[in-house]
This record gives sequence, structure tokens and C-alpha cells, in this order.
Amino acid sequence: MIPAIVLGLSPTGLYAVRELGRAGIPVLGVAAQDQAGAWSRHLTHSDRKIIAADPSRRLAQLLALADRHPERPVLIPCSDQDIAFVTEHADTLKTGFRFQQSYMNGAADTLLSKADFYALCREVDIIVPSQWQGTRDEIAALADEIAFPCLIKPSLIHEVKDFMAGRKVWTIADRAEFDRILARLPTGDMIWLVQEIIPGPESEITLFCAWFDAFSRPHQAFTARKLRQYPPGFGSASLVQSHPEEETQEQSTRLMKHLGYQGIAATEFKRDFRDGKLKVIESNPRPSLWFSVSTAAGKQVALAAYQDLAGLDISLADDPQQQGVRWHYGLKDAYSALFYRLNPNFILPAPDLSEIPAPTSRTWAVAGFNDPGPALGEMINFARKGWRRMIR
Repeated sequence: MIPAIVLGLSPTGLYAVRELGRAGIPVLGVAAQDQAGAWSRHLTHSDRKIIAADPSRRLAQLLALADRHPERPVLIPCSDQDIAFVTEHADTLKTGFRFQQSYMNGAADTLLSKADFYALCREVDIIVPSQWQGTRDEIAALADEIAFPCLIKPSLIHEVKDFMAGRKVWTIADRAEFDRILARLPTGDMIWLVQEIIPGPESEITLFCAWFDAFSRPHQAFTARKLRQYPPGFGSASLVQSHPEEETQEQSTRLMKHLGYQGIAATEFKRDFRDGKLKVIESNPRPSLWFSVSTAAGKQVALAAYQDLAGLDISLADDPQQQGVRWHYGLKDAYSALFYRLNPNFILPAPDLSEIPAPTSRTWAVAGFNDPGPALGEMINFARKGWRRMIR
């Protein structure tokens, strides 16, 4: 059987490892460090995993692996850094591996660049938040035009990941705070985005994911509502529930068809209570952290990707998703819930769960009764990160 190579073993990569491994596919994990997914029993390839911090070493080990597999394994990157690795070495990797076309034709780069992505959305009349962009000095010159509150974020977050130190954005309440944050940003050609904050709680964020084939047709389409995030307000999902979101699905599908997109896609919108309209937040050309809720709800996006890329018919049943499946990212969600209790004057109101149906079942980002290793690995990683931060 053709192996699957999952690049990145964070909880996002763990999702792909588990979904593919449960289907009986030989799965090998590749990462820069020993993340939670490296502990999964679903790494069933004979080599199990490749852990190499140096990208050139990872590339050499992957090419050596490809030499042993003439049928060409399937590559599934699960982070922006892994996508950058694949796109940088696409001409070399394509001789030994199969991966989605968007990593070679520029479509993934369009989605990852916030400026290019919002321009694409405008082409198909998808509403985007008001924004301003430029280098640090150019943004400073626009200060009098910017409305507060707002947020600042990098156009390509993976290029300044170390500088951001786990942060995705800065929230800015007023001009004084804007000037203070701006002074901390690095100079140079890096493009920064200043964006209006769509008012209302995080529970107004809607999600969509699917595999898009060579004709940009969606398979295993799934929708959900994001209920809380970590860090609170503007982070990654920490609490998600499967939920019907027809408008989010329609707009996401229309966008991908316009782009001629082939690959895994995950989109995020937020409904603005001021006009009742959806406004797009982002789209990722890879699995997102919350994808394991789609598996629990009966959808298998990574498996559809594998089957298509391996040259097989997509044989999965595409039945309606199970609604009400609630996904938790354990300790991170507990922190966010406590944060809102202790910070009633936060720039966004606390998530409103009163109108969300009671969950029909629950699933977890890392913990799993039949795969307990990743939970232990995650705790070890938390301890390592805490120790490093204490030292710094």
C-alpha cells in the first residue's frame, strides 16, 4: 500500500496521523521536534517517524525514503512551515512524492498571503474586514486613517514565527497602544496587516473544510461553529462544535472554484451583528487544528485527500455530518474560559453558548482512549516550553 507521510506532528498533524492510520494506511510522521503526534500508535510505517530540526536533513531523509518506495508516497503538510518546505523543494519532491497541486501552482501561496487572499475574496464578492497594509514604516504613516479598535498581524506569519512567540495578532484599543506595539515590530520589508476587529463574541465564527479534487469539486465537506479560542479572542480554536453553516459552505466552495483550487482547504468566517453579514477571516491550504471534530462527525477529509492523490477512486460515503459533536483542546480551553470570567472588559465579549445546541457527543484534540501516547507527549512538550520561557 502507498504510504502517507504527515509533515508536522502537532495536534493538527496528529489528526491526519490518526485518520489515515485507522484506515490501515502505513503512516510516517516528519517533524522538526518530538511533538504530540510523534507518540501516536497510528504511526504504522516501518520507519515510524523522522525528527530533524534542520530542513536540509529532513529533505535528505525524505528523498532516501522515496528511493525505497517507487510507488511515490503521499505528502500531507500540516503547518504553514511545512507548506513552505514543500513549495520551496517542490521540483525535487515531486519526483518521489505525491502532494496537492496547490503547492506547485501558487494557489497555496495566494491563500497564505493575507493581502493576496483578501484581494481574491473581493473578486468573488466575499466581504473582507476593512484593512490597511504595509511595512512597519508604511503602517506608521497611515495611523491617522486607522479606526480603533483594530488588530495587527503579519501577512505571512510563518516568516516571523519566532518573533511572534506563539502570538497570532496584537489587539489594539487606541492610538497610544498602536504606537507602542508598532515600535516593537521589526523594520525591513516584512508586510504587516492592520485590520478592523469584527465585533461580537468568538461564538459567531463559522468553519468549513473539505478536499477539493482536480476539478475543484468538494469532497467530505464539513461545517462547524468555533465557540472559543486560545489565546482568547484571536487565537486558534479551543472549543468547536459541528453545526450546519450553509452560507459558509457556499461561499467557501465558490471561492475555491474561482481559484481553481485542488487540495485540502479550511476556511473561517465571522458574522458581523451590525449588518448580519458574513466576513471572511482566513483560509488555510492544509488541515487546521480543529479537523479531528470532522472525523468524529463522520467526515474524513485527510483520507479523501490520500485516496485522490494516490490515484484511487474516492470511495468514502459522503453522508450528512453528525451535528452537535463538541471538540475540546483541554487545558487551553480551560484557560480561555477562565480568562473571560476574570476579564469582563476584554475587547470582545465572552462567547455566547446559550444559543448553541447541547452537544450530542464529545471529542478531544489530543487525548484518546485508544491512543493515549500523544496526551503524555503533549504534557512533556508543555513542560519543556514552560522551562525554556522561565530560562529566557
